[in-house]
Amino acid sequence: MPQSLAQVLVHLVFSTKDRKPWLIEDIRDELHAYLGGIVSHQNGALLKAGSVADHIHLLIVHPRT
Repeated sequence: MPQSLAQVLVHLVFSTKDRKPWLIEDIRDELHAYLGGIVSHQNGALLKAGSVADHIHLLIVHPRT
């Protein structure tokens, strides 16, 4: 039986509107967990999340399908 192995890693970066510093330290962990839930709901996996006051980086394993 043939196998197809694939792994797609996506580095997603996005910023706040007008690069305003809205991402305060107090909400970042909760925001990362929320974004991880969204990725998981789409059958992906969040490997790493990081952010500063005006933008977020996500490293996502995108499903093959």
